[in-house]
Amino acid sequence: MLVASLIVGIAICFGVPIVGLVLLMRKRRGTGKAFAWGAAAFVVSQLLIRIPVLQFVLPNFGWFAVMQLYPWRYGLFLGLTAGLAEETARWIAARYLLKGKDTMEHGLAFGLGHGGIEAMLLVGLNMIAGVVMVLTGQAELLGTTGASVLVSGAERLSAMAFHVGASLLVMYGVRTGRSALYWALAVILHGVLDAAVVILPAVFGVGVLGIELWAAALGGLTLAAGICACRRKGA
Repeated sequence: MLVASLIVGIAICFGVPIVGLVLLMRKRRGTGKAFAWGAAAFVVSQLLIRIPVLQFVLPNFGWFAVMQLYPWRYGLFLGLTAGLAEETARWIAARYLLKGKDTMEHGLAFGLGHGGIEAMLLVGLNMIAGVVMVLTGQAELLGTTGASVLVSGAERLSAMAFHVGASLLVMYGVRTGRSALYWALAVILHGVLDAAVVILPAVFGVGVLGIELWAAALGGLTLAAGICACRRKGA
C-alpha cells in the first residue's frame, strides 16, 4: 500500500506537469519557455528569497517570535508574504519575459511550471526517497502511511490548479492593461489559501481533511476564474 501510494504521488508531482507540458508544446509554440519561466519564478521568489528570509532573517527579531503566538496574525503574514513574492514574480515574468506569449496555453504552461517545480522539489523528491527506503527495508523510518502520502499528492493537485489559475489571471491582467487589479486579486487569493493552513487548525480545530478540501475548493475556484477570464470575448 505504501509503495503504491508513493508511486501515485510521484506520478502526480512529476507526471502531471510533464505530460501537461508535452501536450501544450504540441499545441502552441513558446509554451516550453513559459513553463521554464514559471519554474524559475517559484525558485527565485520562494527558494532564493522568501524562505531564506523566513528561516534565517526574521527569527532574529522579537516581533516575529511574538507574532507566531497569534494564529490569525501569523497565518495572514505567511499567506500574504507568499502571495506578494510569488504573484510579483509571476507578474514580472508575464510583463517582461513573455512578451507576445500571452495566450491561454502560455498561461497554462507557466502555471504548470510554477506549481510543477514546487511539487517536484518539495514533495516529489521526498517520495522518490521514500520508495528507495521501502525497497531497502527501511519503511519504518519514513514515519508515514499510504493514506498520508495520497493526501499529499491530492494537495499538490490542488496547489497546481491554484498556480495555473493565478498565472492565467495575472497574464490576463497584463494582456488587457489591468495588471494591478489582477495582480492584487491573485495576491489576495494566494494569501487566503496559505493563511488557512495555519488558521483553520489552530483557531477552528479543522483537521487535515478539512484543510485539503479548502485547498481543493479555492484551487478549483481560482483555476475556473483564470480560464473564464482568458475566454472572455475581446480578451
